[in-house]
Amino acid sequence: MEIFTILQSLIISFFSFNNWKMPAKKRIIIYDKARTQIIEKYLRKEDYIILDVRYKNNNSLNFLIIFKLFLKLNLTPKTYKNEFIKAVSPKFIISMIDNNVGFYRMKQEFPKIKFILIQFAWRQNIKTRIISKNEINTKSKIKNVIDFFIVFNESLKKEFQQVIKSKYLVFGSFTSNSFKINNKSLRYKYVIIGQNTSLDFNKKMPEGRTVGEFYKPDLDFYKALCDYIIKNRNEKVYILGKSLFNEGAMDFYDNLLGKGNYHYINRSGYSYDVLNKSKFIFGTTSTLLYEALSRGKRVGIFSHKSKIKYFKNTAFGWPTKFKKRGPFWTDSIQDKEIDRIVNYLENTPEKIWKKTIKIKFDKVLKYDQNNSKFLKFAKKIKMPVR
Repeated sequence: MEIFTILQSLIISFFSFNNWKMPAKKRIIIYDKARTQIIEKYLRKEDYIILDVRYKNNNSLNFLIIFKLFLKLNLTPKTYKNEFIKAVSPKFIISMIDNNVGFYRMKQEFPKIKFILIQFAWRQNIKTRIISKNEINTKSKIKNVIDFFIVFNESLKKEFQQVIKSKYLVFGSFTSNSFKINNKSLRYKYVIIGQNTSLDFNKKMPEGRTVGEFYKPDLDFYKALCDYIIKNRNEKVYILGKSLFNEGAMDFYDNLLGKGNYHYINRSGYSYDVLNKSKFIFGTTSTLLYEALSRGKRVGIFSHKSKIKYFKNTAFGWPTKFKKRGPFWTDSIQDKEIDRIVNYLENTPEKIWKKTIKIKFDKVLKYDQNNSKFLKFAKKIKMPVR
């Protein structure tokens, strides 16, 4: 199937006229097509071009570059990217693919270009999941270098600093900041941020445990909260799907929770509209939970997975240190803890809620509407923005 999709990309690219001429010179390259729609909001069309570095569903493979390298017997993914960059001759290369090791290495090839990386998701075990031990920077050899790295908070900055040399900028969640807050219409009362249900649960993770072991505490929580809401509120939870086009998700939750015991919300693109329409939001480790808190939503986080020694870094706010239990978070899914969290979210006056978030959470993630800090920074380094 993978070979078929790659061949499909080659065939479609082959018959596109634009792929038979050298790419136009631009001041900015957006590296990797994924999530480009977020960055594109801040750039003028005439200033940038997208370098799609994926094989699947890539209809922009440049055959002039491919044949040029083929004739030199030097066609590899790396040489293709390098030749594309040389042709475009940009001043800046920007990306939101924060777990792409190849991006960390490109500064060495193009020292005059400014490389900007934007953190997309809450990363755990940065040293093992993103960069292997053999690829980490040492005093004698610096492998991973970029010019600017925009991150969520100071604690995550310190984690990334151990593996990537860069000037760090704490601007919060660039993605969440790109979507306005509008809490006027609350359609969903109790919402669970779901996990990916289409993964291979037998696959081994870098921690040495299986994907199934990692997600079992999440599934236990879904069942516990669903049962609690039905029993104590006579209502059903809404589950926000994790992935686009996940056809088997409802079958998965039917087996887990029982058919008819929940409502399912299909994810269609980014989920901030659902957050805006949600009254109470619950989950375990998703980036969306922290983004929802920064957007003023009432969120309950259950970090019971962190009690397993292999998954300690799933504790609330990691790597920022907090007590195991707080006003809206806990490390237990016992009924009395679920009851405490739900009651706190439901009954706390708005003035006290806002004060609690400011005291307890502002250092973890702050909302910056329309990324005003980024726009100010971009102008400072003379990167063209709208």
